[in-house]
Amino acid sequence: MSKIFELYGYRLDCWNAEASANREKAWCPFMGAECDGGGNRYLSALNISKNPKLRKFFPGEKIVQAGVCSLRLRDSEQPWIVCPRRLLSLRGQNSNYQTHVREQLTKYADLKRGIPYRAWSEVKMKVETANEDDEAKSFDYTFDYVIAGSSPKKLSDVAALIGKEPGATQKMAVANQYTLASKNGELWIDDFPSDPIVIVEIMTSSTSGGDKNKRTQIAMACEDAVVSPENHKAPGINYRQVWARMVSQLIVKSQVGLAWNGKTIWLLQDLLAQYISTTTALDLSKYIAQQPDEVNILAFGYGEVDEHPPVPIIELQDSIFYAGPITENTDHSDSKGFVEIIKIGAPPVKEHLWRSLFKKKPCGIITRR
Repeated sequence: MSKIFELYGYRLDCWNAEASANREKAWCPFMGAECDGGGNRYLSALNISKNPKLRKFFPGEKIVQAGVCSLRLRDSEQPWIVCPRRLLSLRGQNSNYQTHVREQLTKYADLKRGIPYRAWSEVKMKVETANEDDEAKSFDYTFDYVIAGSSPKKLSDVAALIGKEPGATQKMAVANQYTLASKNGELWIDDFPSDPIVIVEIMTSSTSGGDKNKRTQIAMACEDAVVSPENHKAPGINYRQVWARMVSQLIVKSQVGLAWNGKTIWLLQDLLAQYISTTTALDLSKYIAQQPDEVNILAFGYGEVDEHPPVPIIELQDSIFYAGPITENTDHSDSKGFVEIIKIGAPPVKEHLWRSLFKKKPCGIITRR
């Protein structure tokens, strides 16, 4: 039976006073800030004012996000991460139990040691473009994070770039914490974004919708886990939705990084990487690498989660880096490129179809006239 493995960052099976104090603030130890439900789970927020049982667990709070970090589908199995903040948060300066993840990311992004690089989250781009044949195209994507360097740029040039007057540009620069300096009577932005560019995409597992009657919806599971950790139930994992979301963006965002002379690095859990290898034509084991390529994946795992004594907050330490071309290499190697992710691993034999059809009542009849 699926259960919540980590709640507001802490293992539910070794809950302690520190975990309770953290939960009272609905605090995410990985962000170092109040839990935001992973940024996309607002409909699952807990309304404390409507649930008297929860008031003593969240004193003074009215609404908190469901702080479910991971699920364990069965005892002794590895947990599935369901919140992107659990895997990596680049908000703030602290490592927040993610030192190894950050070290591996900066290593394979080939960032220079000792130089601080800024990160932007949820960078939306919706622009009209044109291809080599001058055909109109559109680009409408959001990047989880963009890491970039910095270099000086004249304020007047920035104003022309963003299509605003210098005064409005200066106000925007101050509001967004850029550094202004006067040089030879002209204003400059000392730390305007510049190369290197690293796009960071985080793909964690989606939960199944859950059953309201069985209280396995994510908000209900969170409420029950808070009140009675031993007796709650949790939703399952929607494997197909995870794969579909990733495959629709993997190649595109990798190509964008290359077009900008930068890199795109995808962060996954090792369980999801294994799922991709077993369900598509892409065998990730053939792409274990030490250097980045056109497509780059960093997979992280919990390691031994049942060690004794268990630690309340687990830092992900196990990692594997995969990298390879988008399409087939010209060296005729076994590696055909990451485009294999869109292909089926192996089609089932027809007898499986007959078996499935026989077990299901027909829904209707159609006749050609």
